[in-house]
Amino acid sequence: YSVFEHSAHGIHSELSTFVALEAPLKYSVLRLRNDSSAPRSLSVTGYVEWVMGDLRPKSAMHVVTEHDAVSGALFARNAYNTDFSGRVGFFQVDAEDPAFTCDRTEFVGRNRSLARPAAMGREVLSGSAGAALDPCAALQVVLELEPGEERELVFILGVGGRRNMDASGMVQRNGGSAAAAAALAKVRDYWDE
Repeated sequence: YSVFEHSAHGIHSELSTFVALEAPLKYSVLRLRNDSSAPRSLSVTGYVEWVMGDLRPKSAMHVVTEHDAVSGALFARNAYNTDFSGRVGFFQVDAEDPAFTCDRTEFVGRNRSLARPAAMGREVLSGSAGAALDPCAALQVVLELEPGEERELVFILGVGGRRNMDASGMVQRNGGSAAAAAALAKVRDYWDE
């Protein structure tokens, strides 16, 4: 696992990333603490680009995305790739009603880059998903932090079974702070051993 810490403008952040031992999942656990004396309004955005094949330029046109209302995850599938045809990729954050988009063109913007994406200048993401997009998965959470308050957000990226129900169930079983803490404990125990 890796931990990245940073403090700036009265906000302390700690990002822990690791891969679960027993499932095809990557966790990104973000802890934010308001060390200032004033309430703060922040947004946190998680972003991934779907490949689901050997090269993104070859596979992107075949990746179809959707939002799962049950788990809140963004799903992606590529029926034209023999390795991924029956699998569902997913990206999820454990927050109520995060804004999202599955359109990389919307997120990055024309003549822009990931160093300064257009979406960071908008108040909300559009909720776009489907076929014929430049596929990505972006989830955005807006939160308020009172002085001294700390919050934790858990993003999970993974791949599920051959149906949406399988992927949705996997997200529900493995999402959230408790599941992330248990998975990290197993990772630490493994490396200690």
